[in-house]
Amino acid sequence: MASPDPCDFDPANPAHVATWDEASLWSALAGQLLLDRVPLDARCAMDLGTGAGFPGLELAERLGPGALVVGVDPWRTALERASAKARTWGVPGYVPVLADGACLPLRAACLHLVVSNLGVNNFADPDAAFAECRRVLAPGGVLAISTNVVGHFRELYDVFDDVLLRAGHAEARGRLRTHVAHRATVAGLTTMLARHGLRVTDVLERERAWRFRDGAALLDSHLVRIGFLPAWREVVGEPAGPVIEALREALDARARDAGELRLSVPLAVLVARAA
Repeated sequence: MASPDPCDFDPANPAHVATWDEASLWSALAGQLLLDRVPLDARCAMDLGTGAGFPGLELAERLGPGALVVGVDPWRTALERASAKARTWGVPGYVPVLADGACLPLRAACLHLVVSNLGVNNFADPDAAFAECRRVLAPGGVLAISTNVVGHFRELYDVFDDVLLRAGHAEARGRLRTHVAHRATVAGLTTMLARHGLRVTDVLERERAWRFRDGAALLDSHLVRIGFLPAWREVVGEPAGPVIEALREALDARARDAGELRLSVPLAVLVARAA
């Protein structure tokens, strides 16, 4: 069985973006935890990394009439979809804004709440983004973020490392360790936020499971092909196909032994207040 290729997904193509389900179970795993922790008294808020509108649109509805939620993202086509949703659903309090989190087009101290769902691992410069969050938050304002943390997909990465070891790919094993280590930790995020005058006041940690029949089902899933497989191919280097195929076979074997392929997804929500 040939290993799957990444989806030919074009983030600038409106027809492709129209198929993007940003509220899939992947986003909802963390988004629900985040929405359970945000204060509901904010009148001016921002959803950083809003994509096609989740959770910013839902946050705007939960805050109610009179509240404003600015949905910030550099992904223009996704923002166009978010804007269409806001019009269709009748959510005038949600306003999408094309911008980079490291350079927000907002005045200082204008917001009471900033949220970001699964954004921190994708920020090009997390420090710059958090510095901007602190700048636009009023004193006493709240930053609430969710993220998958170190330990994410640990079962898969153990199998991946063993496959690379058996193939004698020492350099690729080093790249895999670097790839795994880029995930956030609660302690690291707490320290980073503190550098920018944001004091963590609440932490919620939960672990969820991502379940598949076997390795083939996992590697064929659209989110893995779009969001994970390209990075795994970079870890392997060229040619990646035989190693990805060996990974699938090893995951299939694990699934046969266990009755399913079960991957751990540790999640954390951090709530911080601006000094």
